[in-house]
Amino acid sequence: MPELPEVETIRLALEQRLIGRRVTSARLHRRDMLVAPGDPPGGFSRAHSDAPPKRVRRADLLQGARITELRRLGKQLAIVGENSVLCVHLGMSGQLLLATDKKPEPLGHVHAEWRFDDGARLLFRDPRRFGGLWTFASLQALREARWSRLGPDGLSLTADQLRVALAGSRRPVKGALLDQKLIAGVGNIYADEALFAAGVHPSRPACSLTSPESTRLAREIRVVLARAIKAKGSSLRDHMTPDGARGAFQLAHKVYGRGGQPCRVCGGKLQAEQIAQRTTVSCPACQR
Repeated sequence: MPELPEVETIRLALEQRLIGRRVTSARLHRRDMLVAPGDPPGGFSRAHSDAPPKRVRRADLLQGARITELRRLGKQLAIVGENSVLCVHLGMSGQLLLATDKKPEPLGHVHAEWRFDDGARLLFRDPRRFGGLWTFASLQALREARWSRLGPDGLSLTADQLRVALAGSRRPVKGALLDQKLIAGVGNIYADEALFAAGVHPSRPACSLTSPESTRLAREIRVVLARAIKAKGSSLRDHMTPDGARGAFQLAHKVYGRGGQPCRVCGGKLQAEQIAQRTTVSCPACQR
């Protein structure tokens, strides 16, 4: 699943190409991939509603609007137009890809597309359809409806914010880091990597971390996320930049996906276990 570094990599690439551009046309190929005002909260596909979905205005899909900015909170991206905002959640396999008439689009599973005044096209592709699009009248409406439910962004997480998030919780600290209501943007990959860098075992009760440990973990979360953004994210399966390039941070993973292999710090055998229903890898020696 694309996490904060992958979404930020996409945001930075699209920011260079789309700011100031006008959307000349917008097409939605699957209505159930969009949640518009008045739809069931999770959208028609998730709510299993029998009510017929109302027609979506092209203006709600940014048609005719000039793109003014791109925002991100956690794993969610907002494409901001002059009079409307489109929120994109990539889910497990979602991609935002740029195509031109000279550059063919990827095969299949393209659920929405936008054409710009310079001839470029932006495609939303999601083979597994766990992601989606949400349309709002303004950035404030997006904040109130969706982003108010998220915790502080992992890239700017402070030690005090982390201490508040973990206080009173006896669940494993790995599970707490995955809770987007507590911290936005950290998923399985970067939780494992940050916990290893901080020397904190993932099964520790979240409330058991000392103040120095919380300070160290908050710092390592920021550092790991920043390093991953610099490497354009981790391309394990679906992630690629809008221009089709792969990220490289998977080459620097210290623990994620390496269960049973030697630790790159102490040489001991890395341990894999299930925490919060996710495969979790740690070093018993480096993370006591």
